[in-house]
Amino acid sequence: MEELQQLKAKTAALEASLLAEIDAREIPRKQLAWGSTADWYTHLAGTTRGEGKRTVKHARELVGERRATYAALAAGDVSPQQAGVILDAIRRLPKATQVRRRGEQTLIDGAGRLNASELHRAGRHLLAVVDPEGEEKRAEKDLDREERAAHLDRGLSITDDGLGGVRIRGRGTVEDGATLRAALLPFTKPKPAEDKQGTATESEGCEPGEDTRDHGARMWDALVQLAEHALNTDIAPASHGARPRVTVTIDADTLHDHNDERHSGSGSGSGSGVGVTDDGLDLSAAAVRRMACDCDLIRVLLDTDGCPLDVGRTHRLVTPAIWTALVARDQHCAFPGCTRPPVMGHAHHIRHWINGGPTSLENLVLLCGHHHRTIHHTPWQVRLAADGKPEFLPPPKAGRPPPEWIRHRCRRE
Repeated sequence: MEELQQLKAKTAALEASLLAEIDAREIPRKQLAWGSTADWYTHLAGTTRGEGKRTVKHARELVGERRATYAALAAGDVSPQQAGVILDAIRRLPKATQVRRRGEQTLIDGAGRLNASELHRAGRHLLAVVDPEGEEKRAEKDLDREERAAHLDRGLSITDDGLGGVRIRGRGTVEDGATLRAALLPFTKPKPAEDKQGTATESEGCEPGEDTRDHGARMWDALVQLAEHALNTDIAPASHGARPRVTVTIDADTLHDHNDERHSGSGSGSGSGVGVTDDGLDLSAAAVRRMACDCDLIRVLLDTDGCPLDVGRTHRLVTPAIWTALVARDQHCAFPGCTRPPVMGHAHHIRHWINGGPTSLENLVLLCGHHHRTIHHTPWQVRLAADGKPEFLPPPKAGRPPPEWIRHRCRRE
């Protein structure tokens, strides 16, 4: 499989070379009567029009100004998807040649440890560093436009499917979705399958007492339970010691600057202009301001600021204050490649409390249930680096060099 992935990358580089040459000679238009190289390639490859245009555009860039990315692709060091992410990211940078060259090399170097999704986030971060004001304005403008369109197009329908059930369809804003997810996820906790007498049963292919529902079934059951809960009581279920709510993280300066801008009609804003919910949804500063009109505003620091973040050994359980700080630091499951949101996570003691480990931020890491079991029951190791960020060490493999520690990268990094 490793050799196959390298072969796919090298084949993509060869295709880019051929496609760029065919496009430069205008062979599809002059000799084959096609309107453009993109139209011809779309038909030839059987792909979509959008993907066909994008492939031809990337081919021109690879054999033109982005030779470093082409060389990495031809060597099998980056995947075709990663190469596309790099090209798209560099195109958004300021046109200064040196800036783009350095940015390209930075992303190529990062491709060895980041998948395409993570590399895309790195490209966004690079743009925010190189052109912070421009990126802030673009992000705010794009999110505002998308939120307005989604709000105008909002709707929900519950219809009979003709098969003894109903079908629910709907659309709304990211803000609406964050509210729904925050309300539903506490109800999705796994629970064992039961027979008619309420006894845990064993399903085919499952351990006794294992929850056999898939994610969709859990979300449906959560929606029904939430409705029943709303009809029966006005008290929300507990989640990590606090009522479930929408949690949005946004730079304080951004929130203040945007509020000042609204009143004064000016202001450049030093933050990113984007708020992020704890399960990774982006909200514009305008949406966060709307939510902040009636909210609990909590200033979160990774040290103590009026809250007992270090409760020592006498408390085994994680307090709401420590949980808030842990989520602010790790943002989601910290295990490499996992982005399950905090509501599905556990606070793992790096040094177990029974062995004297304190219940404090310096001894905790946020892990989802699956990876919590992985750390406890496999040779994987976890530690906190000097800057307080989690790092993971994979198990050694026979005949391979010793593994290196893998640093936790948050969704926004």
